[in-house]
Amino acid sequence: MTRFASSPRPRGHKARASFALAAVALVASGCSISPKPLTDDENVSRLREDMSVIMSPQEPIAGPVSMHEAMARAIKYNLDERVKLMEMAVANQQLDLSRFDMLPRLVAGAGYTGRDNESGSESLNLATGRRTGESTTATDRHRRTADLGFTWNILDFGVSYLRARQNSNLVLIADERRRRVVQGILQDVRTSYWRTVAAERLLKRIEPLEKRIEAARKNANALEAQRVQAPLQTLSYQRALVDTLRQLQTLRRELVAAKSQLGALMGLPPGENFTIQMPPDVGGKDVLAITASVESLESYALLNRPELLEESYNARITADETRRALLKLLPGIDLNAGLHYDSNSFLLNQRWADYGARVSWNILSLAAAPDTHAFSKAQEELVAFRRQALSVAVLSQVRVAMVQFRELAQEFSLNAEQASIDRRIRQQYVNSSTVGQQGDMSVIQAEVSELVSDLRRDLVYADLQNAYARVMVSAGVDPMPEAVPSQDLATLRQAVSDGLGAWQQKAGGTARLQDLLVPATTSEKAPSEKAPVATVAEPKTAPVAARGDEPAERKAAAPERVTVADLPQPPAASMTTPMTVSYSPSTRSEPVKVYSVPTSALAPLGRPSAR
Repeated sequence: MTRFASSPRPRGHKARASFALAAVALVASGCSISPKPLTDDENVSRLREDMSVIMSPQEPIAGPVSMHEAMARAIKYNLDERVKLMEMAVANQQLDLSRFDMLPRLVAGAGYTGRDNESGSESLNLATGRRTGESTTATDRHRRTADLGFTWNILDFGVSYLRARQNSNLVLIADERRRRVVQGILQDVRTSYWRTVAAERLLKRIEPLEKRIEAARKNANALEAQRVQAPLQTLSYQRALVDTLRQLQTLRRELVAAKSQLGALMGLPPGENFTIQMPPDVGGKDVLAITASVESLESYALLNRPELLEESYNARITADETRRALLKLLPGIDLNAGLHYDSNSFLLNQRWADYGARVSWNILSLAAAPDTHAFSKAQEELVAFRRQALSVAVLSQVRVAMVQFRELAQEFSLNAEQASIDRRIRQQYVNSSTVGQQGDMSVIQAEVSELVSDLRRDLVYADLQNAYARVMVSAGVDPMPEAVPSQDLATLRQAVSDGLGAWQQKAGGTARLQDLLVPATTSEKAPSEKAPVATVAEPKTAPVAARGDEPAERKAAAPERVTVADLPQPPAASMTTPMTVSYSPSTRSEPVKVYSVPTSALAPLGRPSAR
């Protein structure tokens, strides 16, 4: 066997170098790390980076901003909307990355090994118990190695596949959260726009009225100094003037921030000036109307609310998590193969390939299988109950939103009538003042009363617009179509206008909740056939499960009005049977949308309170 010559370098040289490096690493690891606050330069750099995004150039405002343009700008430039879009992008990228986890592992490696002396050894004769006395080696002092290994665990593939499915549902959840943010932003824009309209109308009237009050205060002070009138009468007059001026300042404080809030919702830089398009003055006849029935809005909300769809996707994720937990209890099968290279000259074959398979199973995990299954099922039931509780809350929100809208509509009519009466009263005071029958104080108070009535009417109208938008949000109606051909403001503005004009037709064409809970008597049609359009008309009869001791007339008759709690509970076997629900689209060019609603998704939690 070949003997290697000793190295001319001292043997202890590399050992001393290794010891020195280890000592340096030990000293460095013992150094403490102290908190390091941000420096001024880092703060300035952060500020510049953030402001470059916030102050990014936008499409210039060419003229007065209408409500639809304000909504379009909010959709395009609002930072909250951008955050949700980025969350969707991150979720999509996470889904793309999770797909790579399903692939086998293909690991390439290369290395170099060296030592300062020979790797020699002696052998022991087991029969005689004596050493051979000869030192031999089978390894070169300096070697190069390379490996290319293929490994695939079938159990890990199944787990990775389920994780990828969960990430795909997370993408859909991010989209539903973006929908919810857009609906809330558009509701806030509508409210802020009409409050800004009220501010623009009334702030112009407050300023000249304040000047008149200041002039009247100076005259009152002069009268008090000259003792022309009784002191109590003069002081009462001054107090009335100050109280009127205080009311005007309170009104100014409530309205002065409305325009800034609207600009922030549109994503405009703080302090940027713009004008809004002033609509005609509203009157008692300008009351908004909602023609869709409450029952149709309830059904549409249960089918389209982002929160309910998010919980449905969470149910999918939880079901996949149950499968993952059970899959981990199974034995794992590893398939491996590899190509190897070693420069060791003592090897007979310096290049070789190997392959194999291995089964491993943690048998003790079987003891936890019943508890794991029970825990996973409890999680699924929790998600289901949470979705059902949210469904009850959604139904309540739709009802409350409609009640608030109707109450505000009546309140607006009364406020509009009061504003009209105060306007005529003010005109009577002005006419009396011209002939010397009334003083300036009476005219000023009449003008302030008219101003307050107009403000109250406009603010109630803004609240009415907010209630109108709240009905849309509670029903889960998207004012934007699913696909917009372009992201320019003109296209977005037209899309918003079309969506707001057709949302009642789209939501009102959904079948009522009572009809959804009645199983279909006809078989489902083929996918190529056009689905029937459900209407909101009262059903003539509804099939009710017959009981043995009931008369035939009662078995065939259906109640005039049924609620969720009054319906018989379906058997457990039919809880998974989907029912087809369809509604008429807003335009004939749109396809008819068909939803498959599991009966369990609409199962009541308990008997609701009587309406």
